[in-house]
This record gives sequence, structure tokens and C-alpha cells, in this order.
Amino acid sequence: MILSKKAVLGVLAAAIAVAYGGSTWWAGAQIKSSYDVALGELPKQTALVRVIERSYERNFFGAVSTVTLELGCPAEAEAATAPAASAPAAAPAAATTDVAEAATEGDDEEPTEDDNDAKATPPKPVRITFRDTIHHGPFAGGTLAAAVIDSELVLDAKAQAEAEKLFGKAKPLTAHTKVGFGGGFTTDLTVAPAKLAEEGKGEFAWQGAQARLDMNAARTHVRYDMTMPGLDVSTASKGVQLKMGKFTAKADMDGSAGWMLATGKTEGRLDSFELNAPKGLVPGAEGATPAKAIKVLLQSIDLTGEATIKDGLYASEGAFKGKGKVNETTIDKFEIASSARRIQAAGYKKLADAWLQSTAGAGCGQRSKAQKDAMQALVEQLAPDLKAMARHSPEAGIDRMLVEVGGQSAEISYSVALAGVTDEDMQLPGNALVLKRGVLKANARVPVKWIEKLAETGAGSGQTPPPEMVAGLIEQAEENGYVKRAGDDVVSQVEFSEGQLKLIGKPVGSPLGK
Repeated sequence: MILSKKAVLGVLAAAIAVAYGGSTWWAGAQIKSSYDVALGELPKQTALVRVIERSYERNFFGAVSTVTLELGCPAEAEAATAPAASAPAAAPAAATTDVAEAATEGDDEEPTEDDNDAKATPPKPVRITFRDTIHHGPFAGGTLAAAVIDSELVLDAKAQAEAEKLFGKAKPLTAHTKVGFGGGFTTDLTVAPAKLAEEGKGEFAWQGAQARLDMNAARTHVRYDMTMPGLDVSTASKGVQLKMGKFTAKADMDGSAGWMLATGKTEGRLDSFELNAPKGLVPGAEGATPAKAIKVLLQSIDLTGEATIKDGLYASEGAFKGKGKVNETTIDKFEIASSARRIQAAGYKKLADAWLQSTAGAGCGQRSKAQKDAMQALVEQLAPDLKAMARHSPEAGIDRMLVEVGGQSAEISYSVALAGVTDEDMQLPGNALVLKRGVLKANARVPVKWIEKLAETGAGSGQTPPPEMVAGLIEQAEENGYVKRAGDDVVSQVEFSEGQLKLIGKPVGSPLGK
């Protein structure tokens, strides 16, 4: 029997409907599963983030996920370290900007000496709610995708009123996410421009931010691009003005070994930074000489970073450089470069995870006896891992801190390391191990003309030597072995290794521990 054209079309339509329905249901199930996994992992990353309440209302074509997060130290951790403190009452999850009530009332007992520092009111945890409106695929909102998600902050009436003072009627934070069929996703994040002006106090104007983030399904690889057009801040009382130009950043990172050990490259650029303080930054005492005006302009500021893991050892390097002007002095170039090398990845991850997951490590209940005890216990717990890392000769420091003015430059560098640790050394207490195998190196180079100029500028202040004494003081320091002349510069070197302190290569005193 031959089916009619209408019958064939009807069968095809039914098949498509069934296939679409099955795909939509599958997409919905996959998205729900992804939410469960992500929110389950979140509290394991740090003690400072907790999922307080969540709901997931799913229908055939989509779902709405609402999640309330609490940021900051747990109220019970603070209460446990506060003398005679009462436990906090539970706050409703819907009041998204509500703050979890910390212990504020106690009895009339005198606090012990150990708890005297716990009197300070701890920072209160803040609750924030996000709502995700999810459109299931395969054609989500007209887009071929497993899902399309629109996210926003949920604010109660009080918080909404406060937000409108800054953002007007715009939504403070929104995100649009496209989830691929393989589980990876792309998110476009927008933070609205904010502006606040208070008569007699000052003004704040931020032009917002935009970012695009691409994440793989396993959430181990991310690429992002971010732009912040600018920021302007001014104060009425001292006339201080701060302006930041356009800032852009991008990164390509792999977090397979854990995001604390993320590898890859990052780079950023800040077009300009301006600070103008006509009355200075620090208020002077009554009757004192008025503070000097400060004017800073930094331009073309580039930031770069790269991290790698090879043979189980983590290494990273970063640089920050640009040019500018401070008052009337033109800075042709400034640069700061830092690095870390031979950091055992497995040991570092264990240390970082334990530290981040500990309320004591996060500083909760700080300055109280209970917090100090918890910190001591954490340090003792991690001591064997710290020693194990020492076997790999870890090193970190500032490779170069350079300023160039008028064709001359000054430079400082330093590094700290552990070198040559043996099996026998591993039996030593931590302090003894550092004294025996610790290595500290520091170098400094300054043009003589800069020292002379500094003396001239400070003449009469009593804080710098008279200009005519500079040459003699440099010569005396050189005779004593503190510095040496190198052309037009004065240089100095400090090294501590094998328990011995050295200045410009010459031992100073007896080796420690011998």
C-alpha cells in the first residue's frame, strides 16, 4: 500500500515532534545534572562560600533555577570564637541581601586574657541570590544549543532601592549563557554602569564591565576576554581625583590540576591611571606644614603572566610595566617582574585546598584564642607536606623592580629559596631546616645622581643628609663594605645561605647554627 503525501508528511511531523521532544527532555536532564554537580562542588572549594538554599523548577521547555549563596565566614565559626556569644537566627533565603546575624549579645562575664582580641565585631556574611531562566534545546530561544540561560541577581525591595541609587533602573548584573551539546558553554557577562554623587562628599562613576567566558564541559579549561571602559572617583573634602582609563584582559587557562595551579597565559592592559591630590593624601597635624600636592599619571600599563607544570613542578612568572609621571618627574619606564619556580604541584594543591577549606585559614574568628589554636593545628597538620616540597628547591621572588628616569635607572631584586635539602635535613625542625638550607639574595642599584638629588630635595628637612656630605657618606659606606661603586651607580648585594650572611660577597659574623 502506498501512503499518500499527507500521510507521509504526517508521519514525518510526528517523528520530528518525538525527536524534538526527546532532545528537549534530554537537554533538560543534562542541564539539571550539570547544576547539581556544580553546586555540589562549590562549597568544597572554600570555607567562605556556602549554598544556603536552592530550587529547580523544571518544565518541558525550560526551567528556573534559584540559588542563594552565603559569602564570608560562617556565623557559627565567628560565634564559636566570640566570648559568651549566642548562635545566629536563620535568615530567609529570599531576602537576598540579608546578612546572616552574627553573635552580638553576651553575658556580663569578664572575657579571659586570651579572648580580649575577640571583642571586635567580625565581618558579617552576606547572602546573594541568583536566578537562572533556562530554555531547553535543541532550539533554545531560536538558537541551536543544548540550552540558553539568562541569569540575574534577585534583590529584595530594600536592596533594589539601594541598587537603583547606583545603577538606576538597569539590572546590576546579567549573564547570557549558551550551553553546547557537548556540555561546554559560553557566557556573556555584563555589569551595568554605576554612578553615585553625594553633596559634600564626592562622586563615583564607573562605566561598567563586559566579559565573555568559554568553558569546556569538564570545567577544566577556560578562555575569557574582559573590558572595563573606565572609572572616575573624586572626594570633596580634600579634592582628591582618581581616574582609570580603559582596562582590557584576556586569558587561556587550564585548571586540570586544580584552579590554584592553573596553567596558561594571561595578559591585560590599562590605558591610563591618574591620581591628583592637591592637598596631599595624609592629613597633617594641626599647625603642621601643609602636605605637598601629589599628581601621578601612569600610561600604557601592560600586565602579563604565564604558568606551567612540568615533571610535577609548578612555575609562574608575571610582569607589570609602563611609563608615567609623578609631579614634575617623567618616568620613562617602570617594570616589576616576579616569578616562582620548582613548586611541587601535588604538595601545593594539598596545602592550598586545606587552607581554603579551613575557616581558620580564611581568617574566621580572627585574633581569638580558638582561632589561634585552629591555625596552629592546621600548620602542624600541613608541616610534613611543606617539608616534602622543600626537597624540590622551591624559589620565588621579585626578579626585577626597575624605574628609569632621564636615561638612568635604579633596580632592585630579591629571591628566597630552599636549596640542597637532603634526607637527613628532613628530620630537622622547620626553623632549623630554613636556617640550614634557606637562601636569600637581594640586589640594589641606584644612580649616584639620584642620591644627590634626593639630598638636595630634602635639604633643610632634617630627614636627609646635607648635599655636600653625600660623596663622603658613599665613600665611607664603600670602605665599610656596605656598597660599592659601579660606574655612575652605587650597588649593594646581600646573601644568606648555609647559615651565613654575606654583604657584597664577604661574610658578616659567624654562621648561624654552628
